[in-house]
Amino acid sequence: MAIQQFDPPHPGALIYRTYIEPFTSMTANRIADQLGVARSTFNRLLNEKSGVSPGMAIRLSEALGGSAESWVTLQENFDLWKARQVRFRKCPFEEKT
Repeated sequence: MAIQQFDPPHPGALIYRTYIEPFTSMTANRIADQLGVARSTFNRLLNEKSGVSPGMAIRLSEALGGSAESWVTLQENFDLWKARQVRFRKCPFEEKT
């Protein structure tokens, strides 16, 4: 049985906190260039407006490390947690009249 993380971070937030925030010389534009994607594309990921696609996962793996599978798993965990939050906001035991 897998352990479920409570409120997992969006991959974009994780990238920002791990690879950009701690280093004065690292910028989002620099990473976007290393990834070979438009700066706006990478900024949407950092701002949690888009997720990690399989293609982006491969690029992140090559540029930042980790496996492509680990990047996809981060996104899947985030998406599942969000979906469960929406589902469980509705009371499953509510009586229908």
